[in-house]
Amino acid sequence: MKLCFDATKFGSGLDGAVELATSKGIKSVEYSFAPFAPAKANKKADDKEQSYLEATKEAALAQGVEFACLNLDFCLDASDKKSVKQFSPMIEKLGQVAKSLDCKKVSFFLRPSSQDNWIEDFAALYPSIKESLDALGVGLLLRLSTPTEYRGISLKKWRAMDPQEWRDLISSCPGLALIYSPADCLWLGIEYLANLSAFATAIDHVVAHDVEINRTILADSGTFGPLWWHYRLAGKGHVDWRQVIEALKLYGYMGAFSMQFDDQFLGEDDQSLDEALDESKRHFARLLRG
Repeated sequence: MKLCFDATKFGSGLDGAVELATSKGIKSVEYSFAPFAPAKANKKADDKEQSYLEATKEAALAQGVEFACLNLDFCLDASDKKSVKQFSPMIEKLGQVAKSLDCKKVSFFLRPSSQDNWIEDFAALYPSIKESLDALGVGLLLRLSTPTEYRGISLKKWRAMDPQEWRDLISSCPGLALIYSPADCLWLGIEYLANLSAFATAIDHVVAHDVEINRTILADSGTFGPLWWHYRLAGKGHVDWRQVIEALKLYGYMGAFSMQFDDQFLGEDDQSLDEALDESKRHFARLLRG
């Protein structure tokens, strides 16, 4: 498997992500994009954007760095027409950017709606998305980590998908792959090693958040209370990463293993992020070699 990291928080853009990866001796990066409104065609702007993407791709090729995945930080509600209208042009545009960078995957979040047929609604939407991305040579990944906008929010106000719903989505949407998050399985009470085995053939990317659970708050508020769990840097929470990596090796996983930096105790300054990247790299390099 390939050690990777999410370069978004480092704030240096796609080209900066390549430079940072090169300086750290890491050959794979992912990058996330906040929701955006695709701009209308403008030759001057389009040419400038394309020149930037081409230059970034050439720099990545020269340094042996790949973009493992581009992520759309948008949570689609496939039963809501407004959400679908927002999502469709964004994911197509992200696919075009991915193609320009020779990146083979884009990802998104999916929210289970209050409608009982939300899986059917997504399955009806999926073929048109897949067709547009297939034409670009780009695959679609479903992120199983907690959407950014719902982190720290009570489960009374939203709910995560469960493994049976993962199965139903994969069955209904041929070619859809998963971004697996052991940390999110853990805090949701889903057995992360057993489901790693069950979904091994569908997993195409693994995100290395860790998670810390405050048992005192949990005991007082129950699972529907807020703020009893939070992401940590890998190695500072409760996920057994040695077992996760051993399982991935056992199942022949060859995709990206991506270090994440969503830790509320981590400073946002350059030095803190740089030190966190170095620490995470040391932590996982030992485990990946073992």
